[in-house]
Amino acid sequence: MKQLFKLRGRLAASLCDKPSIRLFRGAVRASDVLIAVWMLDGRLLHAYLLARALSVLVPCSLLLLEAKVSPQLATLVSDKPLFQAAAARVNLGYLIISGSLALLVLLLAPGVAGLAGVAGESLQEILVWMLIGQVSPILFGATRMLMQVMDRRVFYDLLTLLTTALFMIGVALLPDRSAVFIAQSLAAAQLAQSAVCALLLTQCGVWPGLTALLHKEIKLF
Repeated sequence: MKQLFKLRGRLAASLCDKPSIRLFRGAVRASDVLIAVWMLDGRLLHAYLLARALSVLVPCSLLLLEAKVSPQLATLVSDKPLFQAAAARVNLGYLIISGSLALLVLLLAPGVAGLAGVAGESLQEILVWMLIGQVSPILFGATRMLMQVMDRRVFYDLLTLLTTALFMIGVALLPDRSAVFIAQSLAAAQLAQSAVCALLLTQCGVWPGLTALLHKEIKLF
């Protein structure tokens, strides 16, 4: 039975790594950009696209960290106490790093807005909401990486598709079609997805986000 589960995990991983699946995954994550191009125009569209580009610095930086940490974490899955302790440390690290990156982006935003000729106030408001969604690791931890390590990547992709579909339906049906509303809806979808993943990971003994400080292996003093 264990070999069957391992074979299923390997098969799912091989399917998820296909170029077509990667392309589809990227298109789903950029769905808000397509909606913004459709609904917004002029300065608001420029402000949204610039804010989106700046906010992407957070997940891109976390992906570099994930590439280094994920293989090491995968070797500990079979040892539950060690894995739980390592996952708690990773979640705490993601909390610190994502929060620091978000502050850095906010500090850089006014200067970038000036160079791009975009109104600083509109950019700042959109960017804040986008960063709220991007820094979900502060609340829920490294959910994407941990779901992948726990062989739940297929479920994660399906959940991404579901939250993206709900996001697009909500933006299309509701009367408010401002740039800030699109950013708020995107943040809500990202937070909802991270919350569901964090809830599932607690079944494996993983402490999400700031609660990692409560793990017995984490000692501040």
